[in-house]
Amino acid sequence: MPLDIYSTRAQLAAIELLPREYTFLYDVFVKNMGAVEDDEAIYDFKKGARQMAPIVHPGTGGVVMGRTGFETRQIGFCTIAPERIIDNKDLKGRTFGEQVMGAMTPEQRERKMLAQDLMEMRAAIQRRREHMARQMLLTGKLEVFRYTNEGRDKQTTLVADFGFTNNFTPDNAWNTASATIESDMQEMYDLVYDGLGIVDIIVMAPDVAAAMLGNSDYVKQFDSRNINMGEINTRYRGQGVRFLGWNSDGVEMYSFAGRFTDDDGQVKPILPSGKLLMGGREMLKCPHGPVTQVEETGKNASHLTYIKEEVPLRYGDINASAVKNRLTSCPTIIPFNADAWVVADVL
Repeated sequence: MPLDIYSTRAQLAAIELLPREYTFLYDVFVKNMGAVEDDEAIYDFKKGARQMAPIVHPGTGGVVMGRTGFETRQIGFCTIAPERIIDNKDLKGRTFGEQVMGAMTPEQRERKMLAQDLMEMRAAIQRRREHMARQMLLTGKLEVFRYTNEGRDKQTTLVADFGFTNNFTPDNAWNTASATIESDMQEMYDLVYDGLGIVDIIVMAPDVAAAMLGNSDYVKQFDSRNINMGEINTRYRGQGVRFLGWNSDGVEMYSFAGRFTDDDGQVKPILPSGKLLMGGREMLKCPHGPVTQVEETGKNASHLTYIKEEVPLRYGDINASAVKNRLTSCPTIIPFNADAWVVADVL
């Protein structure tokens, strides 16, 4: 019996063969943990603390050191479920990219639209993950609101606060003549180290990069691997990402000019003006909770649960003569260590 291409099983197989959309902050700072069976993510939470061993009198034995610095917490998963509708008028008219005198049948057109909708909904889900990572990096919080069938639920906002405190503001802004960029970087580096983190990447807003590279005192201490005859050669990597080079500690530095459309409909920079992030790769983690959905109506209806990162669903509305395609994902963002990075406002 041939496999139904519209079934959840067939669409899952197709989705898992496709790479997801690349997003800079998520792919640099977040480790994808895959799907888990639990309804809530259980994790060990810690803040930076380095205990020093006690000095004891000879012959007295040892002194017990307490285990401090972490606790076990749990957090629920968000549910992301974009939908696309295909109705009669969509199948009668020409689809995007189809030849003007195209001879596609309605069935062929529906298959093409389904494939396109799945790709676009996957990209939209990934952009939501990127936004969640952005929230965590800039604020140390994950704050989400939910939509209902009537629209945005403005009464319910879910907040997970991880107690992030590593914010840094220099004594002198980096776009002033008295800026001390090198010593500021070293101070930020120490904040990450004190928080039990590591630094192997620095990401900054474009105006921060311009101020840094325009400071002649700092450029003298710049790693010369990206300097050619006195000219600093930055390299554009796409999606608003530009590789600037290495600082004096050998840490990679990037400027990031990416933008996103916020839930209020406004286009905003992913990194606000004057902001800089310093930390380690994959210092956040993203597990995905199980997806439970009903795939049939009538007496055969039942709940099915999938341990997958993204789960499709195709169902019809007889009264509206329409088919809806949904893609559901249940991610959450968790820091390995709430003090493992620094957010600086340097301008």
